[in-house]
Amino acid sequence: MKLGRVVGTVVSTINAPDFDGRTLLLCDLLDPSGKPAGGYLIAVDTVGAGAGETVLILDEGNSARQVLGAPGAPIRTLVVGIVDAVTGEEAAAAASQLSGATHPQSRLKSG
Repeated sequence: MKLGRVVGTVVSTINAPDFDGRTLLLCDLLDPSGKPAGGYLIAVDTVGAGAGETVLILDEGNSARQVLGAPGAPIRTLVVGIVDAVTGEEAAAAASQLSGATHPQSRLKSG
């Protein structure tokens, strides 16, 4: 799984039938501290995420198709969660460098 930030939607008027009625989100990839990691993914939204939200991205084709219950669909990537916070040593260290905080339990809030 990967972390990302929704930066927009993708509209496709001609597509495979498996995409009908599904929202496609354009997501920039993030590192654990919430900073841009470079790159992007287009993902099918399963949770109603919106622009600016930090999201959990499942980028494993077979797993994504299992979540959707569509084993033959040409779908590889899903948004499967909206992230409230990322915690842990690496995230806390990165957040403290950005904010000047030194508390080891610093929480990184989604943006």
